[in-house]
Formats: sequence, C-alpha cells, structure tokens
Amino acid sequence: MMSQRSEKPPCSVCGEVGNGIHFRAEACRACAAFFRRSVALHKEYRCRGMGNCDILSTIRCMCRACRYAKCLNVGMKKEAVQKFRDSYGKRGSDVECASTSNPMGFGFGYAPSSSSTSPLGSVEEGGMPILMTLDSNYSRLVEVRKVVHQLDGSSVFQPRLPRAVTYKEANQVSSKECDLVADWILNSYPGFADLAKEQKKILFRNFFLPFVILQGGHFAVEKKRNDVIYLASGDYIDCSHPETFYYDPDGRQLMSSEDAVRMFASSFSNYRRNVTDPMLRDEVDRMEFFALCSLVLFDTGLEGQSEECIVLSRRIREAIQREILYYYRNNRRIEDPSMRLANLLSLLPALQRATRRFQEDVEISHVFNVYSVDEKFYEMCNGRF
Repeated sequence: MMSQRSEKPPCSVCGEVGNGIHFRAEACRACAAFFRRSVALHKEYRCRGMGNCDILSTIRCMCRACRYAKCLNVGMKKEAVQKFRDSYGKRGSDVECASTSNPMGFGFGYAPSSSSTSPLGSVEEGGMPILMTLDSNYSRLVEVRKVVHQLDGSSVFQPRLPRAVTYKEANQVSSKECDLVADWILNSYPGFADLAKEQKKILFRNFFLPFVILQGGHFAVEKKRNDVIYLASGDYIDCSHPETFYYDPDGRQLMSSEDAVRMFASSFSNYRRNVTDPMLRDEVDRMEFFALCSLVLFDTGLEGQSEECIVLSRRIREAIQREILYYYRNNRRIEDPSMRLANLLSLLPALQRATRRFQEDVEISHVFNVYSVDEKFYEMCNGRF
C-alpha cells in the first residue's frame, strides 16, 4: 500500500499525498477543500507571523493566511471555483455559446447554474453534493418538459392524460429531449463546463440513447408498470398492443404495422428483460438512477476522448460511487451497501445490450425502409448528431 501512495504526485501546497488536479493545481483533498471554502465564502485571513509560515501536512494547525497564499502561488485559480457559483443562465466568457439557430447544439456553450456549485472537493468531505444537484436540476427539467411537450390546444396548468403514441410521436419526443438533457448535465456536474466543446459532445453522443432507455426503466419503477414504456412527455408505448406503435397515420411505411410487429415485437421483451424488470425487481430509486446516468455519461476509452476528459470522467465516476455508498449508509440505512452497489453496477451491461438492440432495429428500419425513420432521429440514435 505504501508504494501505491508514493506513486501519486505530492500536494503542491502542503506536501501530502496528492489527489489529482484541483482548481488547476495538484492538491490533496484537504487543501482542495480549504481553497474551495475560502473562495466560495470570501474568507480573509491574517498571518500572525511574518507571512512566510511553513505549510506542511505534518503541522497540525497551519497558518490559514499563508496556506491560502501558497494555494495561489502554486497555481490554484479562484475563477475555477467561482465558475460554479454563477447565477443560472449566466455565460462563461471562456465558453463558446451555443447558437439558438442550431437545434442540435446541445446548449453546451452555457456555464453551469448556481445549483451545480459542488466541485469535487466537497465530495471528499462527505455527503452527496453531485447527486443532490442532479436531483434538484432534474426536478426543474420535469417542469420544463410540461411546456416543451405540451400538445396543441392543451394547458400546462391542467393534468396531462397519458396516451399511447406511434413511433413517429415517440421519435419527436426524443428529438425534443436532446437539448433539454444536455442542459441538465451541463448544469449538474462540476468540471464538465470546463471541457472543450468537442469533448462534451463526445461524452453526450455516447450517453443520450442509453439515457433515454434507462430513463424509461426509471419511469417504470415510478409507475410500477412493465407493460408500457413511459416517455419523457408522459405518454407511453403500449407494449401489449405494439401494432398501435408501428402505425403510420401518413401511410408512408412499406410494411404494414402487423408485419412490423412480427419483425420487431421481440424488442419489447428484450427491453423488459434487460431494463424494466431488473430495475423493478431491485426497486432502483431516483438517486440510484442518477448514479447510473453518471456512470454512463462519464465513460472512458471513447474515440477522440482527450486525456483531460478521461481524468475528469474517472474522478466523477469515483465521486459518484462514494456518494451512492454514503446514501446507502446514511439515508437508506442499507446493511450491506457494497453488495447493493454491486447489484446496481450489474445493470449497466444489460443497459448496453438493450441499447445495441434498439440501434439494430433503427438501422434495419432505415436501410430497408421498413417504416419511416426521421433522418435526425436516425443520426441521433447512432451518435452522429
């Protein structure tokens, strides 16, 4: 164990074993948390000595003024903390703003909201700041969806009655979700806004379709139903009557809805077997859903992924796993948190299988023109948007 500790670069502030780059400098957990609090709370310290006190991890009560000064001297940036404190909708000057004329721009030019204020340093102090931010922002997302997916002639102030939709309507829902989900993740994860725009897109392209499929499982748990697939709009796909889903009111499909059912009906059972039933069986709750979303989003080994993006992805994944363990111990009081986490992680390969099957179905439909697939939706399913 000692050899593993010595392999890590030391903290550039106090000399303790480092814990990666924090606010643009190599730092340990304690110094990162100290710097974050100092900047966020606008702390002002006064040295009782000559302003050159030793800053070493072996000193129990280090001079806070000299410690803060050294944080700045080794390259820690106050604006790296402040970026997470901006008000909602404020744009970072160093981030390219997404054009409103580009519907697939993902809104990745915007800086995160004030609710995404939790740099990774706060994770190291305990609690679950990232999961709580995801939860808060997702609640906002749910409210925005009521407007975005509003039907013509309906009112957002009246309860929406869920209805069975066709594949065209389901595709439209997913297309509208793209920018909304991008905005949600941009405003929820510390460090994500600092990534280059192309790196954000690489992560998001790999994430969006699995997220849509995973979210369907989350809705199934909320509604306690596996006979339908709920969409973000509140409507659903009727798995018991798939012919209603494959019906084209415009009559443009070359294959009848009955023939389409015979070809693709097994996909519904595949989805239920890999996503809905396991999530219902394990009663995957909202926080666990956010944890799964995070692990899918911050994948590594993706084509074109930079080293900076890989480092951030690994750190977020580690932070999320620490947070969900904290949640198990302190909120749900689970006797064996590690086993619960292991069971949760086992859902990811099944999600991958369901995603591949969905992509195969869309590819077959597109190539053989089995039923009309919107080009935008086709590109989105294949991560080429």
